[in-house]
Amino acid sequence: LSRWLYKITETNPGSLTYQHVDAAGKFKYAFVAFGPSIRGFSLMRRVIAVDVVDAENGASWKWFFRGLSQKIPDASDLVFKLVSRLGAAMLLNVYQVDRSEFEVKNETMKFVVDLEKRHCTCNVFDIDKIPCIHAIAAAKHIKRDENRFVDASHLTETWAKAYAESIHPGGELSTSTYPENIDELSCPPPATKKKSGRPPTKRKRSVGEFGVPGSKSQSHKCSRCGTGGHNKITCQRPIG
Repeated sequence: LSRWLYKITETNPGSLTYQHVDAAGKFKYAFVAFGPSIRGFSLMRRVIAVDVVDAENGASWKWFFRGLSQKIPDASDLVFKLVSRLGAAMLLNVYQVDRSEFEVKNETMKFVVDLEKRHCTCNVFDIDKIPCIHAIAAAKHIKRDENRFVDASHLTETWAKAYAESIHPGGELSTSTYPENIDELSCPPPATKKKSGRPPTKRKRSVGEFGVPGSKSQSHKCSRCGTGGHNKITCQRPIG
């Protein structure tokens, strides 16, 4: 792993890599931030979406964010968020207050939209930098294109610049040249628990495979012998 991490920083200048071991000196965590991704992020909105897996605990996330903060320091415009968003069609009533401010109502609530400031009291417009349903309704009310109020970070040309660089592979590790102390950074794999019971000897077939109980294939019959559970290609019954 230490050799691979070294090659990544060599073939992708500006990359940041860390590895962490436990008290026994065995592998625990690894952190990789590719140079092209770091430079591309500078062109994007300062938002990081985090996908949480149940097996990951608080200690691993703290370690991850410590590594991340080395290249992306905390700032007032940096947002870590978990996004779950559902869109629904709504009929809204719009009342214009002045040139850029509007009051937008649904059946139960009122929202104030300022198109010039790109703000809505629902806060969706402010956070996503894309017009919320209230801002879209306000823009339509004055016959303005709502796409004009989308932040530049969402534009195609911005994304093209952000992904302009390629991430290069490390290449063949066995024939590469390394620093003399590279092996001092090597560590054995983490300890694993042996599963109880006998190890399986057959592959578990998925529901969609032929012959699996509950699958549609159970209702099919072999065109050669007329019985179920297989087809004519796998049929081994003697005919005659």
